[in-house]
Amino acid sequence: MSHPPYGAPQFQGALPYGGEHLPEVAHLPVPGERVHGIVDADLSDLIRRPPRRYRKERFGRAADAGIGCLSLVFDFGESVSDLLEDCTWGLIRTFRRLLRGRGLTRGWESQAGGFARAVRAADNDHENDDVLLVFTDRRILLAGSGTNTPGRTLADRRGARVLGELPHAHLVRVEPRHTWISSRVDLHFADGSLAALEVHPKELAALVALGPR
Repeated sequence: MSHPPYGAPQFQGALPYGGEHLPEVAHLPVPGERVHGIVDADLSDLIRRPPRRYRKERFGRAADAGIGCLSLVFDFGESVSDLLEDCTWGLIRTFRRLLRGRGLTRGWESQAGGFARAVRAADNDHENDDVLLVFTDRRILLAGSGTNTPGRTLADRRGARVLGELPHAHLVRVEPRHTWISSRVDLHFADGSLAALEVHPKELAALVALGPR
């Protein structure tokens, strides 16, 4: 049996969990990092996109100064969009929170908030929910392509990139909350915060097995 070159990412035979996703993320681990498994998940739609102060600037400062009024138009348009979201889908989300609990607790500065911000920021509108959780011996990589092509899942795409990472110590509990109408799973973080995911039943066993012991 051939051995990987010294310092290369290590994949010990066929991965027990999420091996079908390996081709798209195999380039992400650093040399010597061992991948234990991969889970395909979605950020819960109970978690809205981050407030505007947490979104990446669409234009640099120099570009903003150059386009002047046009930048103000974009800002106004985003403000109107946020208001419409709060008055329509936001009301539905609020009702669902009363039944199922909040999708994010302790705010956007918490560990769960940082996790949610990293996933949402994968596209320019900060509305992405697709994420691959790549569990390694060193950390949990958050991977995504940053594209949301209709009719295609994250597993169909190639060239995934790192959206962020979690130290293993930050994730303290995985709480399955599946019902006949929901595939919700809650991630509990070391600072007491929580972020909800939607995880397909076939991926649930992998997430529980790879999560904190």
